[in-house]
Amino acid sequence: MDEKVIKSINEARWADGQTVWNRLEDITFNPMQSQEEFVMRLIRENAKTAFGRNHGFEFIRSMEEYRQRIHVTTYEDYIQYIERIVNGERNVLTAYQTEHLSLHHGYKVLPQSRWGVQLYNDYNFCAMFYIAGNHGLLTDGMVLNLVDNHLEQLPSGVCKGNLLGRLLIRREFDHNQLYVIPVEIPRHSLETNFRYLQALYALKQKYISIAICEHYEEMLELLRYIEKHWPRLADDIERGNSYVQSDPERANAIREIMEPHHIGSQMVAQLWPGLHCIMVYDVDHLSTSFELLRTYCGTNVHFVFTGISSPEGTFTTAINLDDPQGVLIPDSVFYEFKPKDAKDYDQLLTLDQLEIGRSYELIISTLSGLYRYKTQKVLSVVGRYHDTPTVIVAR
Repeated sequence: MDEKVIKSINEARWADGQTVWNRLEDITFNPMQSQEEFVMRLIRENAKTAFGRNHGFEFIRSMEEYRQRIHVTTYEDYIQYIERIVNGERNVLTAYQTEHLSLHHGYKVLPQSRWGVQLYNDYNFCAMFYIAGNHGLLTDGMVLNLVDNHLEQLPSGVCKGNLLGRLLIRREFDHNQLYVIPVEIPRHSLETNFRYLQALYALKQKYISIAICEHYEEMLELLRYIEKHWPRLADDIERGNSYVQSDPERANAIREIMEPHHIGSQMVAQLWPGLHCIMVYDVDHLSTSFELLRTYCGTNVHFVFTGISSPEGTFTTAINLDDPQGVLIPDSVFYEFKPKDAKDYDQLLTLDQLEIGRSYELIISTLSGLYRYKTQKVLSVVGRYHDTPTVIVAR
């Protein structure tokens, strides 16, 4: 582990996050200005796409005209367009280059444009490191990466897979110096016991400062696996194998920690005393299993919940440590909302019309080629950050 390299990487991430945060601070004071600029940019720059030509983008002159002329859409409206994109055709849904394809709900292929990927990186990656850094949680330890980074390269040159995993591995030169679990491990998960490998690499490295996972259950499952299988893991670390070098000192330290350990009690601070931050990327709500994870972690471990996002778009970003509510991002997507109790989609609201304490179904237009798209997500408005609503996923 090269502490100087890790420190310089974290400082660079914090600086990138500060730039994003400064932008967010500015646009959340007048969110509708950003929303109107977003819509008009979307119409102007995509007027000559296949979708834009089919829907008369060139004749739309205002945000209200856009809302009047374009009907609310579902995934079925995009299937023929997406098939053309998968086959390598350009200028179909957007004029922007398609960089990535994600799977949603197991079967929906959703294209990610260059700008969509950049927004995800800004608000779901850089901004999180900024929050962690502002609370002194970016230290010189390594990153425990529990994210699936398996990618498939299509003949068209576009990557298909987990977008967060792609962001984790985009800087190839520092992989081995930064991440506890080698990034190539998920690609062999069908050939070996992947959970065993995660636990083996995690236990072998004492100096971990951050854990990154898509769902907090992934961290919980890792800890419960370690509870059950630590004798074998310690023995393998002592002897060494084809994955890790022999380390009798670390193996003995693991035994001293785990032999008196009671199942379900605190163990994170003992195994990795420098781990003070867990970044979680997909949080609809916090269940009782999260309280169990807190028990394992103790009071010195904090959580950064990145906000609400999916392959459909990046909707919110975190504003506080240990807080699942996020602020809607005015320059990420164009938002419309159907009140939860409304019978139809005839009277959709914009974000300046939302009321605290009410719930709404989210409809979006994005830089990756979705236009007035039903996400089927229901959000509850819980507050405001400057003049922009803060929300959580409704239960």
